[in-house]
Amino acid sequence: MGLQVEKPLFLLLLIPAFIVLYLYWKKNKVTPLIEKNIILTIRFLIFAILILSLSIPNILYPVKGITTVFVIDQSESVKNQEEEMFAAIEQAISGMEPEDSYAVISTAENAQIIQSPSNSEQGLITNVNIENKSYTNLEEGLQLASSLLSSDKKGRIVLMTDGNENMGDARQQVELLHGQEIPIDVLPFNPSIQKDVAIESFSSPSTLYQGENAKLSVNLSSTMDTKARVRITKNNETVIDEEVQVKKGENSYSFVDFIKSSGVHNYKAEIISDDDGVSQNNQSFAVAEAKGPPQILMVDDGTDGDNLLQALEASDLTVTKTKPELLPTSLSGFLEYEMIIFNNISATDVTQEQMEMIESAVRDFGKGFLMAGGNKSYGLGGYFKTPIEKLLPVEMDLKGKKELPSLGMVIVLDRSGSMSGYKLDLAKEAAARSIELLRNKDTLGFIAFDDKPWTIIETGPLDDKVEAAEKIRSITEGGGTEIFTPLEQAYNELNDLKLQRKHIILLTDGQSATNGNYSELISTGLENNVTLSTVAIGSDADRFLLEQLATEGTGRFYDVQDASTIPSILSRETVLTTRTYIEDNPFYPMYTEGNNWGSVFEKGVPVMNAYVATEPKSRAETILMSEKNDPVLTRWQYGLGNTVAWTSDTSGEWAGEWPAWSNWPSLWNEIITWSFPTYENELYDIEQTIDGKDIKLDITSLNQDMLPIEATVVDEKGKQIEADYRIKSPGEHEVNFTAGAGIYSLQLAKFDGEDITSTFQTGIVVPYSKEFKLQNQNNTLLNDIIELGNGKILTDPEEAFRPIDIEKSKKQPITMLLLLIAFLLFFVEIAIRRFGVTSAVEKIRSFSNQKADKKEKKEKEIKQKYSRLKKSSSKVSAKPKGEIKKVQTDVIRKVDKQPKTERKKDAEQPNNDNNERLKRLLDAKNRRNKW
Repeated sequence: MGLQVEKPLFLLLLIPAFIVLYLYWKKNKVTPLIEKNIILTIRFLIFAILILSLSIPNILYPVKGITTVFVIDQSESVKNQEEEMFAAIEQAISGMEPEDSYAVISTAENAQIIQSPSNSEQGLITNVNIENKSYTNLEEGLQLASSLLSSDKKGRIVLMTDGNENMGDARQQVELLHGQEIPIDVLPFNPSIQKDVAIESFSSPSTLYQGENAKLSVNLSSTMDTKARVRITKNNETVIDEEVQVKKGENSYSFVDFIKSSGVHNYKAEIISDDDGVSQNNQSFAVAEAKGPPQILMVDDGTDGDNLLQALEASDLTVTKTKPELLPTSLSGFLEYEMIIFNNISATDVTQEQMEMIESAVRDFGKGFLMAGGNKSYGLGGYFKTPIEKLLPVEMDLKGKKELPSLGMVIVLDRSGSMSGYKLDLAKEAAARSIELLRNKDTLGFIAFDDKPWTIIETGPLDDKVEAAEKIRSITEGGGTEIFTPLEQAYNELNDLKLQRKHIILLTDGQSATNGNYSELISTGLENNVTLSTVAIGSDADRFLLEQLATEGTGRFYDVQDASTIPSILSRETVLTTRTYIEDNPFYPMYTEGNNWGSVFEKGVPVMNAYVATEPKSRAETILMSEKNDPVLTRWQYGLGNTVAWTSDTSGEWAGEWPAWSNWPSLWNEIITWSFPTYENELYDIEQTIDGKDIKLDITSLNQDMLPIEATVVDEKGKQIEADYRIKSPGEHEVNFTAGAGIYSLQLAKFDGEDITSTFQTGIVVPYSKEFKLQNQNNTLLNDIIELGNGKILTDPEEAFRPIDIEKSKKQPITMLLLLIAFLLFFVEIAIRRFGVTSAVEKIRSFSNQKADKKEKKEKEIKQKYSRLKKSSSKVSAKPKGEIKKVQTDVIRKVDKQPKTERKKDAEQPNNDNNERLKRLLDAKNRRNKW
């Protein structure tokens, strides 16, 4: 036991305290000497106690027992060793002393407490569910363990692992714990060895040229001899698929891929083996950039693209023509092209995910985009409120809605159990979005159905779009599927209405439980100008019935395999029902001065037959416009990219004489050239560091300026990844982001004020976690831990509770106790100064004497009463029976006549006096009874 003060500098206040007390001694000449000495002593004690309290004193008690914290590595590399680890802990705690305690920490990607400090009587918890085992973070496990070992505990950490960390820095944490006097022991476990074939590395040339062969190298590691298939894809297109013989140990293979086009090419290598036990290490990635002429991707359904294709090829542009269903399914597939053209393509043929990728390619990577018009483009194609509409310089909503014909539309939506989840949510949101295309006072009805119809919105004028959208979004899933009854209800509600356009949209993913007379129902509807379109969602829908209904109802049939196209379908149906988006009066487009395309139009322009009506956005630049001031040719910048809207077609049906015009190729050459990225490319050297999921990019530029850059990181689906950027020094930058295994596209844009001066694009490869590599026990790290942590490699688990040569004590603060003592002494001093020492002693003595006198007087009164009672008793014994009663009565009366204070005092006498009195009365009674 000892005493410790936490702030000893406060003890220096004793010096001025001595000075104050000395001055009091010298100047006080009135107080008697003995009294002055006592006051001086008390004041010294008060000062000393208060000053000691300010220094925060603690009484120290030696700590008994050892607290051991076991840190268990539960990552994938040792997943088969968990039972052995818990068995080792059981063995260790079986030999612990009563004063000892233990705790258990689990660590993988993150650390968590399995068991708080417990004694041997509490059982070990072993049924623990650990998530995110794909990484090993020993640093976090050690840090959490140290939080359970406070400074007043004598303890150690026992680390149970194979030492293969891939997140954090265990050595750095061990050094910190060494400064806290926490020793660290290691109980090693070997990695789980099983049948496995893993890709150790995959590489391709970083820079290539179009027309060159790319050498692809794949290195494998295997724990066995087996056969496997190596498959390599380039931008999601398979280029290599071969069977190889794999031997136990290291294996190397080389393949060749011909580079047909320029741009960024993302490669993915896969190994497929029947005997493989771990799938997470079967993929690897590589990125190659091919130099060459710019590539253009033209998306066309095969009917309208010849005139445009010939015009582009006449300008020596390299064009790849494809159909909508063959569009790339990854961002890298779009990034290999400098420009993307949609030539009269419906939004229903493009998934929402592909639209988002195109938007990212334009906004984040500076790619160009052009939409050409036709009966399946713009609003007619269902692009309202899609990512494509966001990047275009025009809006799909019309300013002239007052000219639209009166419209009545009923949506019949399947809400059966099979539609629950993503499909129903998307359908509801699509229906709510389509309402925005309607005018107020248009007629709308909404019927949901399962095994019976449910009226969500009564068919009638649309007065409140917000309220209607909320009702639609409130729909929940139901039971079975019965189509005829709700469809019949929709026809009945529209047949008698006096409207110019009446249309029904039926959406379902199932087959009707009953059948009705659909032909008669539709025929009656057509007589009343009611049309029908149907949407089959998923593979279980009755396609034959739905397509037949759409054909008979003179509408359109949509076969939906990707539910994300539902919003475009409903948007397109709403627009097509009005049929007023097409302006089909021949006219001569008017050229707007003030742009660099004037040379193309200086000799005049041909006549144009039709176009799709749109509305220019506020920052858009209109080059050609119609006689109604609608845009025909419009351009603007979206993000880093340039986009163009041509609202007429390219086949000549709408464009009239334009495809035969002599300046037709020149016009498209100007459009395409302007759409290409215009920023200067700047070269950067990029060094990549990986710590688990944390990726750090050190970016160095040859141009050592302090201009900031904007770094954009995008995954293969076009989703932007949050990234942190900072300038380290002139020409040196750092970008940090978090990501899993895969290929990510990095775009750098340098800014001078608000102007972009240069750009740079490359691919970033993040390999699979090192947790899944074929590796042995990391003895180097384990030895460093015990050396830095002043521990040892344990061979016997019971050594976890061996003595620790470190003395630690528990603190017991005594500040409040000292303050209480000072408080009491302060009142003692006040009493002495108020009454004086002699007066105080006399008062104490007087008080004691008064107490003694009262006690003596009380005893004397008791003796007198006892004497009187004794005399009365003797007199009674000598008298006849009648007289005895009279004497007893007199005695009782005499007692009753006593004052209440005396009777109360008599009642408060000790128990032995009462007992004696009762005994005497009983004796008197017995004698009386004998008489």
